[in-house]
This record gives sequence, C-alpha cells and structure tokens, in this order.
Amino acid sequence: MWNVTAFICILIGASIPLGLFDASFVTGLVGAATSLGLLASLMVIRPGELSFLKSVAGPAVTTALVPVLWIILQMLPLPFLAHPVWKFAGETLGAPLSGSITIDTGASLGALLVWLSLLSVMISAAAIAIDARRADMVARSSAATATVAALILLLYSDPIKFWLGAGDAARDQTANGFLIVVLMGVPLSLARALDAGGHADGRTAAQLLRLRWLFAASTLFCTACACWYGRRGAAVAFAAGVGLVLMIFAARKLHLHRWSSAGAAAAIALIALATAVANRHPDVALAIAVADAPAEFVQSTHNLLADLPALGSGAGTTAMLASTYTDWQGATTRPVVASSAAALIAQFGSAMFWTLLAVTIVGIAAFTAGARNRRRDWSYPAAAAAALLTLLLAAFTLPELPALPGVIVLGAVIGTGLAQRISRSRLQAG
Repeated sequence: MWNVTAFICILIGASIPLGLFDASFVTGLVGAATSLGLLASLMVIRPGELSFLKSVAGPAVTTALVPVLWIILQMLPLPFLAHPVWKFAGETLGAPLSGSITIDTGASLGALLVWLSLLSVMISAAAIAIDARRADMVARSSAATATVAALILLLYSDPIKFWLGAGDAARDQTANGFLIVVLMGVPLSLARALDAGGHADGRTAAQLLRLRWLFAASTLFCTACACWYGRRGAAVAFAAGVGLVLMIFAARKLHLHRWSSAGAAAAIALIALATAVANRHPDVALAIAVADAPAEFVQSTHNLLADLPALGSGAGTTAMLASTYTDWQGATTRPVVASSAAALIAQFGSAMFWTLLAVTIVGIAAFTAGARNRRRDWSYPAAAAAALLTLLLAAFTLPELPALPGVIVLGAVIGTGLAQRISRSRLQAG
C-alpha cells in the first residue's frame, strides 16, 4: 500500500507540469494514470479496509456516477432530443445526420474522461487515506502542489507578465488551471496547520511545530497569490473556505453545541447572501449575477444561456458558441463565459446543474458534521467541506476554469475527507 501511496502522491505533484500542456493530450494521460492508481489501490487494499471503504465512499461514488451517465446520454444518437445544430449541419451537407444532445461529441468524450479521472482519484485517495499516516502523506503532497501552483500563478500575474512581455491569451489559458489547484489547497493547508498535532506518530514537539508553521506559511502564500491573480472573485471564494475551517476549529475548541454551530453558519450565510445581492449584476441569470466580470461580458453570457436548450448542449458548447455572442475579448483570447456556473449550465442543462449544486451543499454539510464529530483527524473532512464550498462560490464568481489539472487535487482532498469523516472504530462499534 505504501508504494500505491507514493504513486498517488507523485500523481498529485504531476498535476503541475500537466497543466502546462494542451488539454486534449493531458486528458488521456491523466485518465490512464488515474486508472492505474485505482487498480493498484484496490488490488492491495486489506479486506477490512475494503469493507470500510465501501461504507464511507459508496454513496458518494454512486452520486458522482450520475453526471457520467448524463454525459453518456448526451453523446447517444437521439434524433428527437438532438441539438438543432445537427439539423442545420445536415441541411448544409445535403445528408441527414443522426444528431445528439451534445454539439461536440469529442469534447463530451473528454469531459467523460475527466469525470472518470476524478472518480478514480477520489476512490484511490479514500482507499489510501483510511490509515491516518498515509492520509497525512496525501495531504502534505496536495498542500505542496498547491504551493507550487501558487508560485507559478505569481509568475502569470499582470505586473510580471508585463515585465516578461507575455500576452493575456497565454495567461488565461494556463494560469486558470493553476488557480483551481490553489483554490483547493488553501483550505487543506489551513486545516492541517490548525491540526498538525492531531496525529503525532512519533514526531517530537519541535517537528510538529515546524510542520504547523509550514502549513500556515503555505496557506498565507497561496491565498495572497491567488487573490492577486483572481482579485475579488477569488477573494470571496477563499474567505468562505477559510471561514468554514475557522468556524469548525472554534466550535471544537469551545465545545459549542451543534445547534449553536448551525446558527453561526446560518448567520454567516445570510451576511454573504446580503453582500452578494447588493453587488449583483441586474437583470441577468443567477448563475452569472455575482460574477466578477465586466457588464458587457455578463450580458453576452446571459444571452448565450437564454438561447440554450433545457437539456444543455454538452461539453465544448462555450468554446463553439461564445465567440458568436462576445466580440470584445479579441481574436487572441479563448472564448469563455462569465462564470464556471454558466459553463456547467451550458454543458449539463439547468436542471442537472442545480441538482449537482444541491448535492454539493449536502456534501458540505456531511463533511462539516464529520469534522465536528471527530476527536482527531478532523482536519481532513473539514478541508473537504471547505474545498467544496470554495469551489461552489468560485463557480459563481470566477470565469470558466479548466478542469485539469485541478481534478487530481480535488479528488485527493475529497477522497481523504471521505476516508476520515467517520472513525473506523466508531463505525465498527455502531
């Protein structure tokens, strides 16, 4: 199992150089690597750990398969549900085409591989992180990867890019991939900094203190770099994730009742909602109402969403259609939409998107409850809850973010949180 742990840690670190290559090449490479990691972790897992893994990760894996099945359905030849673009293409070519819901089958296949890669990393990380020592190795690898991503993100910030003479297109293409890694690394680093002494494992007090300061320094550095690059949209997402970790930590230290914690969380949510309403873009869809983007960009995205079918148009929709609605970005910049939420609606459709949103909120609540109930190793489910909350808000405030290489770190954080959300001894006693 230790060899598999090392493989997953290497895979997490490899998400940084993978982010520098073209997504079409990386998608297949990541899919193959994560599949090998999943196969290896399931082959060497102990029987007792396997039964525990099924109990803690089974519901999450089943839920995560729903988008996979939906993407497959979107790629099937269904003329009665096909996107109108297939009819227009058939009329242009003078031959009938058996269309599908998606307008780009190749892009949908790539999205399917991304989701399967996320599932593979999540299951592999959960299998490894059942043991607290192995979970610590995965967490340290994820935090180190986020720190390196933040350093690279600093090189893509406006002042340094100006000094280097690089254009906006290269920055937008690559740096957003590193931003999503940092988004998940900050809650994990902060939670581990607050809980560095939770599992001593033979370490001296000086070593634990040094580890705590390393996680704290990683948190501050990643937050500063990401907020410098992502500005208000990133700052809002980071504030929510950091606030959730601090709230869990304070509730544990003060031994607050669950209802007191729920009341504090509700109060914070109301304040955040009031702030969002006060700063929203008027007369646009909710998915882009609080996006940190120019008004004309938000309006063009609103027009795009209004013209899309309710079932979505599959992956690649924004790349193919956004340029027809937006002309202010210029010819050198990749067409994007004002928020990641809008991109997901364009891909999955509004009903599936809001269902996924509700499931994400349930996941945040489950991880938060797990962190509150754990006596030690609470930082792993707390980091998973905060990472999901950070990504949830980033989807509404930041522009469309690429799925790779962040999918590897996201799967590692969620998988570790799943494995450590419930104590094995508590589950066996129950």
